[in-house]
Amino acid sequence: MDIIQAIFLGAVQGLTEFLPISSSGHLAILQKLFGLKESSIFFDTIVHLGTLLAVVFYLRKAIIYILKTLKEKQTIKFIFLIALATIPAVFAGLFLEDKIEGIFNSMFLIGICFLITSILLFLTKFLGKYNKEQKDLKWHEALFVGVFQAFAILPGISRSGSTMASSIFAGLKKEDAFRFSFLLSIPVILGAFILQFIKQDFILFGNGLLNNALGFLCAVIFGLLSLKIIEKVLINGKLHYFASYTANLGLLILILI
Repeated sequence: MDIIQAIFLGAVQGLTEFLPISSSGHLAILQKLFGLKESSIFFDTIVHLGTLLAVVFYLRKAIIYILKTLKEKQTIKFIFLIALATIPAVFAGLFLEDKIEGIFNSMFLIGICFLITSILLFLTKFLGKYNKEQKDLKWHEALFVGVFQAFAILPGISRSGSTMASSIFAGLKKEDAFRFSFLLSIPVILGAFILQFIKQDFILFGNGLLNNALGFLCAVIFGLLSLKIIEKVLINGKLHYFASYTANLGLLILILI
């Protein structure tokens, strides 16, 4: 991997991790359609750390509030809801890990998954009630969002898009849907980082220190940028705008294969 590819992949990871357009789907496209070499496990780990740092920094006020109020009933309930909503993704990762590689190799399935993301995003224009605050979220509604997140293990189905959309379907207000979706992303991204960290024998930086550092920095910067963009888009009720992008991308893939 050269420096240009490291910068490019770090920027792509940062942008697509939080925009509702599927980071895994774009990675598969870059590898299959444009002959881009697969990045090393060291690089994958460090850019995941970059996106984790970006979302933690962006939501630092909410995280600090949670830490300060750990003994309060409402905070305990919220932590429980986050944990509950994470369970489906954990099971999906454990039971589907061996099959995901095959899906990554199927451009047809990736194209279909992009179209599914488009449908979810488009439906937010019609199905959102926006009448519920985060504190009013019920356990079955959190689990509902978690199931949607679990499907995002498939390349082409956006994790952020599916969780924001399902949060809206559950009736959350726009600001609360954004906060819940991306707080929910933290254990998932952290889990992916830990798994990769273990696979590479707990070594954070391998060969190519400069490439890893540049990829990490780009993932942080573009991750923060994408979080800012998607927060404004969601609050302005324009999440469905991304549906046209993922729909056209999905159709293009199906046409090209």
